[in-house]
Amino acid sequence: MLILGVLQISYRQTYSVILNGEVIGYTNDKVTLQKRINDYIKSGDGESVAFVDLKELPTYETCLLKKNLDTNDDEIFAKVAASGIKYYKYYAITDENVEKAYVKTFDEAEQIIQNLKDKNSKNKDTLGIVEKFNTEEGSYTESAKVVEMCYQERPQVTQAKKAASSSSAIAKSKGTVYVTDLGVTLIKPVVGSYTITSRVGGRRLNGSYENHPGLDIAIASGTAIKAAAGGIVTRAGWYAGYGKCIIIQSTSNVNIIYGHCSAINVSAGQRVAQGQLIGKVGSTGYSTGPHLHFEIRYDGKVVNPQNYVYKGE
Repeated sequence: MLILGVLQISYRQTYSVILNGEVIGYTNDKVTLQKRINDYIKSGDGESVAFVDLKELPTYETCLLKKNLDTNDDEIFAKVAASGIKYYKYYAITDENVEKAYVKTFDEAEQIIQNLKDKNSKNKDTLGIVEKFNTEEGSYTESAKVVEMCYQERPQVTQAKKAASSSSAIAKSKGTVYVTDLGVTLIKPVVGSYTITSRVGGRRLNGSYENHPGLDIAIASGTAIKAAAGGIVTRAGWYAGYGKCIIIQSTSNVNIIYGHCSAINVSAGQRVAQGQLIGKVGSTGYSTGPHLHFEIRYDGKVVNPQNYVYKGE
């Protein structure tokens, strides 16, 4: 009873906060602190930081803390925030879904497009704005320069032929480019001698029914996987049943997943271009043979790739 009395006088019950196996502080309200961390992960700072990728979330353990010691929620939050990868938002000015220039704010992007319309730019009706993310807060071209870069005069016939020839050369280097209603264009991520072995939708596997969210393309192990659309790599490593997996965020809405790779040629946070080599086909994770699991999600919802590529196959 005496010991208990001493403890009650000298100590109070609180929570130790542990990150990566290390105690980084103490909090009286783990619910409020964790909500603050969760909000930061999802929404960043509400300004330039769009969201944050944390490899590990903090854990909490009940403990006794001397009453003369203070809890330190702000310091804990700062340490957790510093352990993550920050993704900064910016905006691409596009012409027929091809990125032409970049600015920092949506308002600036809107003003640039309005300026181009006022100048009666040839491409005024094919311009768009795409929200983008990067792991570094970059420097962006001045608005006046962006208008100049995006402005198109009505070309002479010889110029039009030259542009058509250039466009044809780009398309040939990537393969056929498919226009979508997702805000991106797509190419086939793997080509060659392949077979579609499983499609999006319900399927029976090992005696049980499951909803398959992607397209399985059986092809030789080691076949090059190319980015179906450009963007930022948000995952490049092992991902549960996907095995060695690559996820590329092409816009704020569109994420493309490449599963069961044998090799990965990119890293998280890297910006990749459409058609760039990102990995090689394999059979890692929950897989019965070499194939690419190709999955598209729009606002988190599954989209059938065969609406755009590998149609009718």
